[in-house]
Amino acid sequence: MKTYTSLSLLLMAGIACPAYAQCDTPQKSCCGKNTDAYIKLYDHHNKHPRINSITYPGDANNLDMYNSIYGHGAVIENPWVAYRVYMDNRQSLDLYVKQVPQTELDITGFYTTPEQMSQGYGCDVLWAGKSVAAGSFRGWDGKNPLTIDSVASRSQTVPDRKTVVVKDENWNYNGHDIDMTQKYTVCGNSRDLDVEITLEGYSPDDLFCTGIQKLEMKNQGFIKPEGYAASWGENIPDKNHPELVEGVGLGIIVAPENIVKTIEDDLNYLVIVRPDNNGKIRYKVIATGSREKNGFKSYKEWADYITGRFKNK
Repeated sequence: MKTYTSLSLLLMAGIACPAYAQCDTPQKSCCGKNTDAYIKLYDHHNKHPRINSITYPGDANNLDMYNSIYGHGAVIENPWVAYRVYMDNRQSLDLYVKQVPQTELDITGFYTTPEQMSQGYGCDVLWAGKSVAAGSFRGWDGKNPLTIDSVASRSQTVPDRKTVVVKDENWNYNGHDIDMTQKYTVCGNSRDLDVEITLEGYSPDDLFCTGIQKLEMKNQGFIKPEGYAASWGENIPDKNHPELVEGVGLGIIVAPENIVKTIEDDLNYLVIVRPDNNGKIRYKVIATGSREKNGFKSYKEWADYITGRFKNK
């Protein structure tokens, strides 16, 4: 029988920070080591140097932006999962799941080889398509999520190893301009991704949305009026390799002051949101996958976990 130290048990469980807490300083108890965040440039010499920040004018071609960065956007990871934020008008969150708790994206770069997978590394596990993927932020037209299409400039910045900041200046939304900052934060002792959206120049009537996608195969899930949701199922993240089927669990918990209503469509479980009195929208994205050796094994286990996280927030 295996014995585990308290640290090992903590890492396997993915003990979380208090709901909506932001890890702004290394001194906070929910922060620590075992995280990484970066932007790497794409180059033909395969050096892919790290940079701190990149900004594009608003009229830049989406595909050019997307392809200029290695991994197509900024990457952020905790010991269990990693996300990349696409550098285009979608600004979608894509998901990578680890086999064992560790930081590894600097090695695999979201493009894990078969050899690396056999050595115990994780891989990209999600096919987002036209969905909101794993907690991507969107506008809302009353019927459908909206991408961030018309801006004066868009940028991604990595201020430290646990934070990614995305900024859109003069986002033309409902006939007026909004300055938007999306802050993504991870901690070394939690599987959560903390999201804080700050909006300036919005109208009181402006609504937005976030949520999680329904998996393309065997999806099971729910969304509650209190602003939390879970999904569980399978998908094929790389359509060139249909033999690689990945099991995925997604969850989201939105701060109560931001919730307008919850709905679902063919692709998503959605939470319609508006900013609080300080212009902020906060939520947590929580994820897992069948690749985790000591992870969740069933929809019930995952659904109970997300429900428990909401009730204990």
